[in-house]
Amino acid sequence: MSSGQQSRRRRDPAKTRLAIIDALLAAIADGDFAPTTRDVAARAGASERSVFVHFADREALLVAAVERQSELVEACLIEPDPARPLAERIISAVRQSAAIFDLQRTPRLPGLQESRTVAAIDARMRATDHTIRATLGRLFAPELGTDPELLDLLDGTLAWPMRHHLEDRRGLTREQADATLVRALDALLAQR
Repeated sequence: MSSGQQSRRRRDPAKTRLAIIDALLAAIADGDFAPTTRDVAARAGASERSVFVHFADREALLVAAVERQSELVEACLIEPDPARPLAERIISAVRQSAAIFDLQRTPRLPGLQESRTVAAIDARMRATDHTIRATLGRLFAPELGTDPELLDLLDGTLAWPMRHHLEDRRGLTREQADATLVRALDALLAQR
């Protein structure tokens, strides 16, 4: 059989789809908030045509990217153990917020922008935010009791906007931001 007659080697469709999604997330992480399909395909090692084989349109690709991003974020969540000493739980919650921020640092901004007009993106981002909040609620259940406002304070203190403010706007190092958040959680929870 000549080389012209040999069948072309085909990539696994599921792997190609994931490579395209990961390529979009990588482009965004690199600061390109609106990469072309050609750029995404090149990063994925796929043809531009394959982008549209796997995704009906740009919105479908964005929804898939938000789904993937949410799965990565949710994989960072710690298994809550409210029986551990409070100081240990505070440190683990702060570390969790750092890991989540590392994943969300850049993609969160365009995600929030797209969530204003794409209902599926808004719903998935809200579901992830709810999952993070619920995990914190279980982790600090002994201190929270039935105080939803305290949970709101904890959630807001550890969420992306606070990390963004401390690290990206104020210029604190990761260690300085962690120390600030530990102190904030101590202040919120130590009296409980």
